[in-house]
Amino acid sequence: MLRQVARPAVQATERRSMQSVTSAPITCMDSIFPMRHGSASQLASSSKSIWNAEAPSWPTPVLYNVLPTTSAPKVATPLLQIKPNLYAKLEGFNAGGSIKDRAVMQCTLGMLKDGKLKPGDTLAVATSGNAGRSLLHVQEMLKQRGIKIDVKIFMPSRYLSRDVPTVIAETGGVETVVGDRDSSFYVSPSKAGEATRFLHGLDGEFMECQQKMSVLAEEHGWVLLDQHYDVNSLHAHESTAEEIMQQLPSVTDVVCTTGTGGTASGLRKYLPAHVAVHARPGKPGAIDGITDVRRYSNFCDPDLLEGYTNNFFDASDSTANQNELKTLHSITAGQSSGAAYALAKDILSANPNAHVAFICADGNLSKVE
Repeated sequence: MLRQVARPAVQATERRSMQSVTSAPITCMDSIFPMRHGSASQLASSSKSIWNAEAPSWPTPVLYNVLPTTSAPKVATPLLQIKPNLYAKLEGFNAGGSIKDRAVMQCTLGMLKDGKLKPGDTLAVATSGNAGRSLLHVQEMLKQRGIKIDVKIFMPSRYLSRDVPTVIAETGGVETVVGDRDSSFYVSPSKAGEATRFLHGLDGEFMECQQKMSVLAEEHGWVLLDQHYDVNSLHAHESTAEEIMQQLPSVTDVVCTTGTGGTASGLRKYLPAHVAVHARPGKPGAIDGITDVRRYSNFCDPDLLEGYTNNFFDASDSTANQNELKTLHSITAGQSSGAAYALAKDILSANPNAHVAFICADGNLSKVE
């Protein structure tokens, strides 16, 4: 079957600059999150064999509602048609490899603008992986503009062998520390003005590690990147909603998963009321990256998400659909993307006339031989 890419919007639109945090204005987000090396050439070389649409220019997230505006072209992450009336929003084309680029960038720049985060501060985040990878990109971007921040990434030590944490550990300058240490150990002054970046694998499960990080942050004066309660996590997805509507004006349903709830709540806020936003919770530890947002009581109102209280995502079904994305559609993605794909198919099966887009949170195209 011939697959189509819904072409990204390249029309002029308002974008945000960093004039309030640096003297060098940014008019193109490519300069904030540069496209990963090799992606464009790989896709361009294979586009004739898999698309009947012109290969788009690949994207980076867009910053809205935090900093002053400038006029510049906007480029979206690709929307790939994989079946009749079913489309995958491939967020793996963000520079950090996932949809987390949007929220991490929005939250970090928002804290800089508000003065909560200052040059020289340490910014800490608890994550299962993708948010940490995105934060390293933000750190590098700020460094290039003369703004130094130190970064500490926390997660359970058992996560360290997973794919994304492995990528983080292998990123230049990252020092990995496994296991809990005395509080004094976490004092890590920069050497010769260089920013530091640590990956800490702590003992215990995720919420326990999150609590340990919060205690350490209080003791050492770190700033927390708290995606679960920073409403910028929600506003980051104004751009996501806008891209979907520009790429697929006929969309009737959008499917996502919930980690912090930022994606789901942002889509619900910024998509038109006639577009249904669907999600399901995940049982603790069952599917990497999926939680039950009802335990947070944050900005995400699960009552506004279609079917959220009906049942939970199934781990085995998510894995099967993750594999199907790869084998049938050449999309490499994580288990949470498989869960979204499974739910999207269910929605389309119940209403074949629907136009369904699902968020493939870390989806990218496999190499086409």
